[in-house]
Amino acid sequence: MSTRPTSHRDEPPPVTPAGRRLDESMTLLISMMERPLDPGYAAAAAEREAAGLPPSTGTQTPVVVVASVVAGLLFALGAVALRTPSSSAITAKANLVSQIQTRRAAVEKQGVALRALQSQLDKLQAQALGQDGSSLKSRLATLTLAAGAEPVTGKGIKVVLDNAPGSGGTSADGNPRTSAKKDDGKVFSKDLQIVVNGLWEAGAEAISVNGQRLTSTSAIRFAGEAILVNFRPLARPYTISVIGDPASLQVEFAGNDGGAYARALKDNYGIRVSIDAADKLTLPAATSFTVRAARVPKPQSSAPAPTGSSSPSSHSPSTTPSPSTTPTSASSP
Repeated sequence: MSTRPTSHRDEPPPVTPAGRRLDESMTLLISMMERPLDPGYAAAAAEREAAGLPPSTGTQTPVVVVASVVAGLLFALGAVALRTPSSSAITAKANLVSQIQTRRAAVEKQGVALRALQSQLDKLQAQALGQDGSSLKSRLATLTLAAGAEPVTGKGIKVVLDNAPGSGGTSADGNPRTSAKKDDGKVFSKDLQIVVNGLWEAGAEAISVNGQRLTSTSAIRFAGEAILVNFRPLARPYTISVIGDPASLQVEFAGNDGGAYARALKDNYGIRVSIDAADKLTLPAATSFTVRAARVPKPQSSAPAPTGSSSPSSHSPSTTPSPSTTPTSASSP
């Protein structure tokens, strides 16, 4: 007796015994689909029909209509309340904005007063140094100019950076800001730092950003959504004024890393970058100077007495200079 070989291609034997439904395990779902009305409701409807009444009370009764209107009104009021900001929040925001504007105006007023006092101090200092025949006056003028303690005027260039059109505003490597995702079209403090460093490298003599003079102690940093220079918030667009030879600055800046970074911002992220020459630029003096060290210069040594005779003459005047007050020289970082 031969046995028929089996393989995976043979038809499998039937799993469900004959006479049983394939969906027998889904009796609850089947009953809900075939008999959606509960038997108790069906019996109540049959009794109403037997009594000559309609099988259901209907959905057009006054109570149902009023309940629907009230529910719709409540939903509408809830939606309006959620979408409309609270009046207290609006009042608090307006008060904060007013305080910020008032204090900013006070800071600007104090800055003007500080610059006026600094100008008076410079005049008094020049008068005091003018009475001295030493070279302190010329040396102080050179150091003051280098430190940014006095305003400067001359030729230069203007570099303007602004957010890309449609940007959401208000890693310095070959690919700018590789970690940025949704704010690619926004100018960051890192962008200003790299561009400013490139301008210094190109031969800039003095730089200011939106009227804030940069010195060796200046900082360009981010605070929330604002860019701070010398701890002062800046508003768009960001105008970088540079004193120096316009032709040389543009050529040198285009050839260094700062210029390449600015082009990458414009080409890859749509940030608006413009560089224009200017015949006359005036940069204000920096106001954030702190004297950390000061000393009084040593007085000049007395001249030797004349040697025309072996003994000093009683009629020759004294060669010892009278003591005089010498202004202190301060070094600013």
